[in-house]
Amino acid sequence: MGKPHKALHPAEATIWDPVHDLAMREQGEIFTAVVTGVGRRRGIAAAVCRALVREGWHVSASGWPDYDSQAPWTDQALDDLRPLTKELQASGRFDWRPLDLSSPSAARELFESINDDGRSVAALVVVHARSLAGGLLEVTPAEFDHHVAVNARGTLLLIQEFARRWRDDIGIGRILTFISSPPLGGELAYAASKGALEWLTLSAAADLAPRGITVNAIAPGPIDTGWMSAATEARIRDTAPFGRAASPDDVAELVAFLCSERGRGITGQVIHCDGGWSTLRG
Repeated sequence: MGKPHKALHPAEATIWDPVHDLAMREQGEIFTAVVTGVGRRRGIAAAVCRALVREGWHVSASGWPDYDSQAPWTDQALDDLRPLTKELQASGRFDWRPLDLSSPSAARELFESINDDGRSVAALVVVHARSLAGGLLEVTPAEFDHHVAVNARGTLLLIQEFARRWRDDIGIGRILTFISSPPLGGELAYAASKGALEWLTLSAAADLAPRGITVNAIAPGPIDTGWMSAATEARIRDTAPFGRAASPDDVAELVAFLCSERGRGITGQVIHCDGGWSTLRG
């Protein structure tokens, strides 16, 4: 785990100093951020990886190509991960692996492999999601269970592994999950699993606060990651307060802030990053 990082006294941390930023320990050891759901180059998770690498983190990313390749909105050229991995691996602070989070052992195996490399995980950013259409009368028991296993149980197991291994200073750890706002007609299994994830996040925040680990959920609203039809994009543009859909980069900048030392006072929150879509749209 490396030498312990000297926690800043609140009086010393009133002005942010990049020398003391969360991404770098005083003795020069780089923190690792785990980012799940990195399966498409236009996705939110890809933008998160870019932002965190830029901020000085080592990012251990994962995705499940078998799922992403079958998504109807995936464009094999625009969503090819190889240019992203080449770009970020040039920093020397990025790695990617396939990970099937429907497996109960996946989270443990992921954290064990990172620890075996001698790195400490200081941030967990859970972006992955299984999202297949199926309304109230169409969703099958098997598909409902699969959504819950990947979206809710998979996140629970990741948070458990993070917490079990946490031995660092109070105020350093960060956990972020991604939820959706109801209602979600036509996607009952996805909606149910995301509802469970919101409560899981808030409950984990209460459990982990005494250990100085912040836990928050981000509700990104409609983000243009390639899935929007021209009609959907036009409707959002016409009604959104900023006249556009929020972008993956908008969300990634929020993640970078919350993972930094500047985000140390924010926990147990659901933070909407949708350009006012959820409250101000026309």
